[in-house]
Amino acid sequence: MSGADPGPSRSGLANLASPTSQHSYIDTATPQVTNRINLVTYGQSTIKALIDPSLPVQDVIRQLCANAHLGVQEPPALFALRDDDNDELVDDANMAKKIEVGANFKLCSSPTIEAVEMVDKLGSHDDRTLKMATYTLQRLIRETPFTDEFITRGGVKELLNVIRGHSSGNTLAYALTSCQNLMEGFEYGWEIIDAAFVAKVVSLLVSQERINVCRPATAILKKLVVSGPQDSPKTGRVVTDGHGAATTSAPAVYRYGFEFVYNEFQRERLFLQTLVNRIGSSDTTLKLYSLSLINSLLRNVSDDLFESFTSELEKLNASKAVAWLMDSSRGDELNSSILEYQSNVVRAAHRRMRTVVTPTDKRHVHALSYIWLQARISDVVVANPAAHQNEAFSGEHRQSIGATTRYKWRRIGFASESAAKQFGRTGWLGLSCLEAFVRSDPDAYAKMIQEQLNRPEERRCMFAQASIEVTSILADHWNIESGSFTNSTTYLPFLLSFDKVHHLVLRFFLRMWNESGAAATDFPRVSALVRSQVSEVLGKQEETSRTWLELESAFLHSEYRTVRDRQMKELEVDQDYNSKASIRNLRGRIYRESYEFVRQQRIHCLLEGAWFRNVSGSSGGVLASGGRQRRESTSTVDTAVPAAVGRDAAGKGASAVYKPWRFYRLAPNKKLLYYCDSSERFPIRGGLDDLPERIDLSLVTELSHHSSAGETGGKSHGSDLVISLLQSPDKSLAEMQALNPSQFSEWTDGLNMLRGEDGVVSTRETANLIETLTEIGIKVKLLDLTGEQIELPTSVQPPPLPSTTDFFFAEL
Repeated sequence: MSGADPGPSRSGLANLASPTSQHSYIDTATPQVTNRINLVTYGQSTIKALIDPSLPVQDVIRQLCANAHLGVQEPPALFALRDDDNDELVDDANMAKKIEVGANFKLCSSPTIEAVEMVDKLGSHDDRTLKMATYTLQRLIRETPFTDEFITRGGVKELLNVIRGHSSGNTLAYALTSCQNLMEGFEYGWEIIDAAFVAKVVSLLVSQERINVCRPATAILKKLVVSGPQDSPKTGRVVTDGHGAATTSAPAVYRYGFEFVYNEFQRERLFLQTLVNRIGSSDTTLKLYSLSLINSLLRNVSDDLFESFTSELEKLNASKAVAWLMDSSRGDELNSSILEYQSNVVRAAHRRMRTVVTPTDKRHVHALSYIWLQARISDVVVANPAAHQNEAFSGEHRQSIGATTRYKWRRIGFASESAAKQFGRTGWLGLSCLEAFVRSDPDAYAKMIQEQLNRPEERRCMFAQASIEVTSILADHWNIESGSFTNSTTYLPFLLSFDKVHHLVLRFFLRMWNESGAAATDFPRVSALVRSQVSEVLGKQEETSRTWLELESAFLHSEYRTVRDRQMKELEVDQDYNSKASIRNLRGRIYRESYEFVRQQRIHCLLEGAWFRNVSGSSGGVLASGGRQRRESTSTVDTAVPAAVGRDAAGKGASAVYKPWRFYRLAPNKKLLYYCDSSERFPIRGGLDDLPERIDLSLVTELSHHSSAGETGGKSHGSDLVISLLQSPDKSLAEMQALNPSQFSEWTDGLNMLRGEDGVVSTRETANLIETLTEIGIKVKLLDLTGEQIELPTSVQPPPLPSTTDFFFAEL
């Protein structure tokens, strides 16, 4: 077409565009057409294009390459289309939306060409080339077409070599971030990571202080920890053998896990100490990554390494560091990780509680031996009363009973000489708490034991039994019996100091015993008194509202008469069923059933879907006109020449507006979250046909709900009901603003509970619902046990006699 032609033809790209045809091409009387004008740049050339969004991207690229004004000389297969503003790759899934909002495009190298060039640059020895290549790789590695080519051409090996060859600097930081993005975005390609590479990352984490190095290094280790064989999805990738037969295998990257990483950081003495120290970092993202790695290690620790690993964390005061986070000013993005750590502490305590104390376990024998030796007493031999009774029998009735009995463990307060069997209720948790009490002040412990031995036997407080009872009371209070099931949505800093609280409560037990002048038969009475005080001090208000000094004062300085009077008033109001072991076991079972019921209900809400206010800004907006697309032409792209009209002119033609509503629905496989944006709410059909966009939930590393919503370009509604799906602390995949507190609770906890039974309950509404169902279930079960405590009227007033006999009894 020559410059004298009256206007552009609609038959193909070859007839498009000249300076004289531009005005006749952009028809100002047809806003639908104007809104679909996009700028396309190649090198120094820029044209205006009218792109049909219904056709494949490859057809668009092919016709753009054929346009003479761009001057493309290479084949279309070597090119790709990208968003000129954010460099996002344009594909069939997002092209229509970008055309609709008036995005500007650029014609650039295809992912295959970029991958080839990237692999070549990573092998370079020039520092500047490496730095620029790794910087660009951080973005490109998120794109599937590029990554597939990059992996095929050995790019991952080159990337790992770059990390191995650097000990500091931005190049190292960019390379680590690229590796992190690869591991978080794909379940293949990084199975070549070996122990030497993990050792390098561990070393960097300890030796480096730069945040941009420590962040990705921590994230890489976390991903390796959660990539064990037990974490592998049920269905893997489809592979073919040499004869074309397809088989399904689990991804090869699921071969690492806890022990793989643990073996390497065990060689780095300061690794765990460094990780715990960084929980107190000034950088919120580094705090989150460090705490997330510790949570992953606790959640995936193997059975044989559980005790040694958790003990090491306790020695490093990890719980103290997390308790400090509870009290300090913090971002909401840390809330979920703090609650998860709290849940892991409950799970670890539950595991210890279920570990039977045996005389064959070296740890248990060592603890018992230490407790005995620090008492600084000796065992005694006493006459056995049963021996005298045995003498009255003869023949086969006579039993082999010694004349004397050796007292050892009874002298420090056990009920029998089989000390290990006394920990049946509390297991290894009870023994470790007792050992911790002794270690805190061995001299005071020895003095206390001597004082008890100087008393008449019937007036002695059975110290060991008292310690076991206190452990049981605290375990009941914090619901340790439930294990991974915890409905606490508030911080429990004193739970993180279980041993120290046990120390205080045990001292309170001994003081109440002395002040009340208790005898051996009064042990249950003193236990009930202690249980009442624990409930009063730890349960009547949030733990974060108390200081440690206030807690100490409540247990060390409370008067016996005050505690006793309050307990009696409590007994008048409500009989203490919770103190009975059978009721506690019933509560644990019904709580688990209630949790699972609510979990299924919350996930069902996600499967049903719901409308939310869109707080993602105008990035997801659409055009104001929303007019129909013109389909007269068979051409994919209509273009106009550049030059006279720049980018701004075309931008004005595409007046995008913000769509305030977004509908979300969870896919049936529970792995993808589909959504669509709209200017107004309308009925959504079942299924996913009406929802073109989706979010891969496997990319969500953190769920944050905060009190300040993002700018919505309009009036804010319920700004405290915003849920953020975070891929990293500084990158949000989506933000949804619930319409009411109930919807906020359903979706917040529903998304958390998708992880399974380990999902953290984050909202008070869900926690209260679980607790209410539990209480109702307990009361219903108790109705089957007894008719006591049911109020019946003492007298019933008979109804008045009927005035006539004209009535009948209804069959109800």
